[in-house]
Amino acid sequence: MHANEETTRCEDDTLEPFYRVDNDGRLSWTEAGIRTYRKRFAQFGLRIEAIATLEDYRTALTLSAAGFQDQLMATATHGPPSLERNLLVAIARGDDAEYQRLFRLLERRNALELRVVD
Repeated sequence: MHANEETTRCEDDTLEPFYRVDNDGRLSWTEAGIRTYRKRFAQFGLRIEAIATLEDYRTALTLSAAGFQDQLMATATHGPPSLERNLLVAIARGDDAEYQRLFRLLERRNALELRVVD
């Protein structure tokens, strides 16, 4: 395997590459890569078939990550009020101090095994 191949573990615990890059720098997707990335990229208007180089792939990752961040923020801000929701909002906003504070609070609550009952 080359340094320019991203891999994932298969069910039988062997490594399967997501893509391969030939000597001309052209990227070709494996079945695992297509399964992993097609839906992610499509959510943000990117066709996996149009991603033909490592640079294209890195750009697609960046664009889909930014879109995912927006999607996470929209989901978190419109969800029911909860400690977990507030934690997601802090993550989406990149507010590390608030994330740390809420995470510690969540850990303490979970350590006490408290549950909200309707």
